[in-house]
Amino acid sequence: MKEKIIVDIGSGSIKAYIVNEDKEIKPIYKKTIMFKVNFSKEKGILEKDKNKLIDALQEIKTKYDGIPVYAYATSIFRLMTENQVKELTNLIYEKTEITINIVTKEQESIYMAKAVGNIEGLDDPYLVFSVGGSSTEFIVLEKGNIKENFTVEFAVGDVLKEFPDTANDITKVTFNQIYEYISKNLTQLPKTKCKYAIFTGLHLTYNKVAGNKMEDNDIFIKKNIPKYITSEKYKNYTINTIEKRNLKELKDNYPQDPKFMDGARASVSIITYILEKTGAEYIFPTDLNMIDGIVNEIFDDIDKMKA
Repeated sequence: MKEKIIVDIGSGSIKAYIVNEDKEIKPIYKKTIMFKVNFSKEKGILEKDKNKLIDALQEIKTKYDGIPVYAYATSIFRLMTENQVKELTNLIYEKTEITINIVTKEQESIYMAKAVGNIEGLDDPYLVFSVGGSSTEFIVLEKGNIKENFTVEFAVGDVLKEFPDTANDITKVTFNQIYEYISKNLTQLPKTKCKYAIFTGLHLTYNKVAGNKMEDNDIFIKKNIPKYITSEKYKNYTINTIEKRNLKELKDNYPQDPKFMDGARASVSIITYILEKTGAEYIFPTDLNMIDGIVNEIFDDIDKMKA
């Protein structure tokens, strides 16, 4: 079988992709499950969330019967104890015959860096970052080389825990309240100031759904990075999303996974904070993720086995 399915299990969602022998990646499945919100160190992932994960994996496997599935878990799964991980991965294999690979912080950052790669035309360092459900990844690249690389265990799930009201259609929480909370908890940031910030993880799609005006990327040429927003405009969009917009509108515009929008206010608030503190003047929203790096690794391993 030449096609393969790769499943990306994060702290807030499950995304599946089908990859052909030419390494072309096509998204085929997405489901939001906020593992971080119900997570505890003592019990790990909540039982009902485990069942949702198993059901999702089984749904993918049944729909694409016969195609091998590679599953990778990040963020929240790294916070689990060794026994919790063993118990969960054994349970998943028992129910689905799918092996879960837990991606280390270092591996995830390398995959993300490979997804963006070297950007010709940018001599200055640039930030690649991702705000997930449980953790936020930072990579500073300069001419394709990693200059800074670290992960912070603070993300959307933490803001949702502190301000659950932000997942409601209308919230009474203000931007300044969220911003203050983030400033007290997201204390580790890149030391390198970056004029350009590239956000990975379905953010190009989000901004299209939200109707946020993006400019054509005439700063550099990169096929998968077609748009940008000035940080000043992005902050205005963030304040508007928190204090004026009804989440129902965003959910109606994204019927394939409306629950994804529950974390929208939390996500854009963290992004806005990062842009300000790193000195970024432009954000490039992308749908890039670590899958590109994983695809290359899987195919390289297969080629080695054939040799």
